[in-house]
Amino acid sequence: MSQLLIELRAGEGGRDAMLFCEELRRVVIAFARHRGDTTEELSDQVDSRTRTIVVEGDWEDYEVLAGVHRVQRIPKTDKNGRRHTSTATIAVLQQRHQSPIRLRDEDLDVYTYVGTGKGGQHRNKTASAVRIVHRPTGLVVAVEHGRSQWQNLKAAKETLLRRLSDRADRQESHEVAAVRNSQIASGERPLKQFTHNEQRATVTAHEYGVIWRWSDFYRGRLDRRDAA
Repeated sequence: MSQLLIELRAGEGGRDAMLFCEELRRVVIAFARHRGDTTEELSDQVDSRTRTIVVEGDWEDYEVLAGVHRVQRIPKTDKNGRRHTSTATIAVLQQRHQSPIRLRDEDLDVYTYVGTGKGGQHRNKTASAVRIVHRPTGLVVAVEHGRSQWQNLKAAKETLLRRLSDRADRQESHEVAAVRNSQIASGERPLKQFTHNEQRATVTAHEYGVIWRWSDFYRGRLDRRDAA
């Protein structure tokens, strides 16, 4: 069991897509409750089209929901009774807990030199400036604004730690984006991964060859599935 991030995002379909996304959110919550998994919903003050749920559960149980979900229906919001196609996406991501970054002395090349520029006579005549090279990544940090070598060394290490942390965050973001894209591609594309057929009262996962009865799916009873 691990901590999962389940991202639901409204795709094509305007207001009905947002309603569809909300319906899928309730499916995920209901499924987690049936399994006895704990959930926590994260609010997004910026993107009203996205919902994120943190679930303590098994990846294999939830990954069957990942992909582009497509429904054709007459939205309650359409007064003219026209049939619309709406989409929403679900991405199932494993929450990663980044280990604290530590600087090892054996990974650092430390050089001292006489600072340049403004700073007073002491700074320009003593080797108080510090340059650190981080061997594993090649990152270089130079600090010379302090009056002592110790101050500059401390500041250089703090700057290096910050840059290494930013680098790790960017790498993790790229990896998460790659997983997300592999699951859902783009919600704007008419991919046929999941079809919600209200008339037939079925939900079909084409990639897995699975069919749920409409009532079972929307009650979160995903264990009740038939072969397509």
